[in-house]
Amino acid sequence: MRVTDLITQDHRRVREMFLELERMDAGDGERLLDRIVDELDVHARAEEDVFYPAARAVSRRIDDAEAGLAYLRNAIAAFRALDVECADFTLGVRLIKGIVLSHVLEEESGILMDAQRMGGDELERLGAAMQERKEALTRTQGKRAA
Repeated sequence: MRVTDLITQDHRRVREMFLELERMDAGDGERLLDRIVDELDVHARAEEDVFYPAARAVSRRIDDAEAGLAYLRNAIAAFRALDVECADFTLGVRLIKGIVLSHVLEEESGILMDAQRMGGDELERLGAAMQERKEALTRTQGKRAA
C-alpha cells in the first residue's frame, strides 16, 4: 500500500473513532479515547520516523506538520491529567479533535499531494516501511501497558 493511502486510512479511522466517541457518555468513552490517543501516538511517531524525512525532499510543509504534532502531543499530555468526570474533559476532547482534524486537512491537502512527486515505487516502499514501524511501535506500546 502506498504511504499516502496508509496515512489517509489512519486519518479516516481516527475521524470515525471521534464520531463514535461523541455519541458515548463521558464514562463510557474513556477506553475509546485511550485507544484514539494510542493510535494518534503510533501514527505520529511513524510519520516522523519514516514519512516526513522522505517527504521533506518534495514538500516545504514538513516543519509546520512537525510543529502541529508537537502541539498535539502537549495537548494530549495535559488532557491525560484530567479526570473523566471533570467539566474540562469534554472541552479537552473537542480541543484534541480540532487539532487532529486541522493536522489531517493540512496533510491531505498539502503534504500528501506533494508526496505524489516521489513516484509510485517510492510511495509503496515508504508505505511498507511505515506499516512496519507502526507495528513495532504498537508492540512496544502494548508491552508498556501490560
